[in-house]
Amino acid sequence: MQSLVYKNVISLSCILILTACSSHVVVHPPEYQIPIVQVDDQYKYADLNWTPTSTIQISAGQWWEIYQDPVLSQLMQQLNLENFTLKQAEARYQQAQALLEIQRANRIPNITATSSANRNGAKNTSTSSQFGLGIQASWVPDLWGRVAKAIEGQQANLEANQADLDAIKLNQQLLATEAYWTIRVLDAQSDVLGQTEKSYLRSVQILKNQYHAGMIARADVIQAETQLKQVQIQQIEATRDRNLQENILAVLQGKSVAQFQLRKQKQTLTVPQLPTQLPSPLLIQRPDVIRAERELASIHAELGLAQTAWLPDLTIGLNGNLNNQIFAHLFSSPQYLWSAGLQATAMLFDGGKRDAEIAQAQAHYAEKLAAYRQSILTGWKEVEDALLQASSFKQQQVEQSKLLALAIENEQVAMRRYNAGLVSYLEVISAQNLRLQAEQTILQLQQSQLNNTAQLVAALGGRVK
Repeated sequence: MQSLVYKNVISLSCILILTACSSHVVVHPPEYQIPIVQVDDQYKYADLNWTPTSTIQISAGQWWEIYQDPVLSQLMQQLNLENFTLKQAEARYQQAQALLEIQRANRIPNITATSSANRNGAKNTSTSSQFGLGIQASWVPDLWGRVAKAIEGQQANLEANQADLDAIKLNQQLLATEAYWTIRVLDAQSDVLGQTEKSYLRSVQILKNQYHAGMIARADVIQAETQLKQVQIQQIEATRDRNLQENILAVLQGKSVAQFQLRKQKQTLTVPQLPTQLPSPLLIQRPDVIRAERELASIHAELGLAQTAWLPDLTIGLNGNLNNQIFAHLFSSPQYLWSAGLQATAMLFDGGKRDAEIAQAQAHYAEKLAAYRQSILTGWKEVEDALLQASSFKQQQVEQSKLLALAIENEQVAMRRYNAGLVSYLEVISAQNLRLQAEQTILQLQQSQLNNTAQLVAALGGRVK
């Protein structure tokens, strides 16, 4: 037994010496460290005409509560439970969990049991029966940390899948929020168009009566009817757009179009005010940034595995077997077959294959490093865009409100001038169209502000503190 161990140790030492002759051998790969990315201390557009507000606390999973809309909150809860895109991401996360458990199992020895039973016979010979029972145990010690590296890489991959799940959930929630506010704005626009249509219908009827009485020309009636028809066409367009957005919202909740309907309701469109100063460290909490960094860690582990691939594998094995002959003399003469030993294998020459694999892993790591840095830059840009648009929309809203007030006054003046016979009805139509356009623009700006608020929170990873 001592001689066998001695021979195995000598053989293993020879393999280690031959392997060490390669200049590419890395016994202990460097530990992974999160790359340092230089970013600015504050956002460029964080101080543009923002109104101070009280500190808003938003949990990572309930960011839509800033709108204080119970219907939207109910829709989000349904989305989180039934969205099929989320279910796919959750299944991928579960797959990553299983892969991690597979890697962890490599630390534990393998035990295999075998059994056999045979009955043989031939003409003019007696039959014989043979059976056997064996057990084998093998273990590959993690001498070079390869198993630990594989577990480390798979753990990073699991965390990357978790971040991907969070990113997909945030994206689906953002799509649902935008669809919801589009529907509410279209409902408000439909109300405006409905009121305008009633007003135009009265005007057409009055003008028709005046035309039949010979007081005005047919051209005034045609102009009024044309204006009425344009409003009716806009109503059809608004209804179509609302139904399309409702279809989007249905699918996001995991329902068919026929199973979902969002009832119209009177609602005041209120844009929530976010804090004036948003700390830049929130950007690192974005799910896509976390995913990019965890993917980088996973590739770093793969690089370590490639660098240690030249090192030999050592296997410790133990076999034991029993057969029918041994069973027959088990109590009179206990006999059994066993074997134990060490086995070491190492690649001495492979024509440059391992070098190419190392180069591939290094290039893959460089790619993921660039992707990680790009994700931070992209996230920074999205936050800056949202901050800039928030300030711009707010200023535009103020000016648009002034324009609406002027358009209403202009419409009243034009109507008085027409009634006095000073202008044609074309001037009234022009003033009415200007007023209608100003009202619709106000609603569109409110929609842009609501969506921009959601986009800003999403750009920060669903957190604002």
